[in-house]
Amino acid sequence: MEKFTELHLGNKTSQDHSSKGTGKGSTLRQKVLFGSGLLAVSVLSGVWLLITNGCSKGQKVAPMISSPTSGPTTAAANAIAPVIAPAVAPTTPKKPARKRVERKAPVATYTDPIHGVSFRYPKNSVLKTGDEPNLDLAGMGPMQMDFVEPGGITVAAIELPRNSYPGTDFRSAFFSVSLHPEMTMSECEEFASPQGEHPKNNPGSPSSVKIGGIDLQMVEEFGSAENGDRKEPSTRYYHRFENGNCYEFGLGVAADDSTPGLKQVNREQVFRRLEQILASVRVEPGVVPEARKDGLVHAAVEGARE
Repeated sequence: MEKFTELHLGNKTSQDHSSKGTGKGSTLRQKVLFGSGLLAVSVLSGVWLLITNGCSKGQKVAPMISSPTSGPTTAAANAIAPVIAPAVAPTTPKKPARKRVERKAPVATYTDPIHGVSFRYPKNSVLKTGDEPNLDLAGMGPMQMDFVEPGGITVAAIELPRNSYPGTDFRSAFFSVSLHPEMTMSECEEFASPQGEHPKNNPGSPSSVKIGGIDLQMVEEFGSAENGDRKEPSTRYYHRFENGNCYEFGLGVAADDSTPGLKQVNREQVFRRLEQILASVRVEPGVVPEARKDGLVHAAVEGARE
């Protein structure tokens, strides 16, 4: 019994020692594990701090490498940097286009206060007054009037220079002014142009025209039988009733048929030139000698006749 007890006690003691040894070993192992865990946490904490600092440093550096258009540093750099203009090739200045100036021939003004007529005409033309047109007008013989009643009065006439249209068959052209103091308005609208032997040379019917803002009655003549093959008119007569008088304006063009091979002058162009004189005519009341049908001249009266 004693041995058993001893043995039992001895086993208990060994168990106690073994348990104590085992306890010490587990405690040491726990300390080692705890130290390892603490070291791992420390290492992880350090790594996390490094990553955090790196990110924060990257954010601080980012504005320094941003676009040059943002930030005060860039603006200051742009303000200081000199601006270099691109090189431009020198250009030759264009010469202004020359305006074509039409030179107008100098003009003269004719005024007849007695008959109340005035007009402008080219200064290089020949002016004929009084009986001169009745003697010869532009080499075409005495001036012819186209009133339906005799008793017309010659006022003045203009002859264009013979060299007005060189290289053509142009011989002469004229503009004449006449008046009849004893005609009614209806008579003034008629013309006494004779009927020729050739119908194509007969004057046409009177027509109403307006030149220089003035209403006129006009008739055309187409020349004589000798040069009746030409279709252009040779003479135009215009009538205007004003201030109790019938005013007649004659325009004529003559050609040189004796020289063959010459270019025919543009008669319409010549007539337009003569119509410029007609457009400048001004008629005012004046002192006009009364001429009766029997040719007797009475005292001049001033103003319009009834």
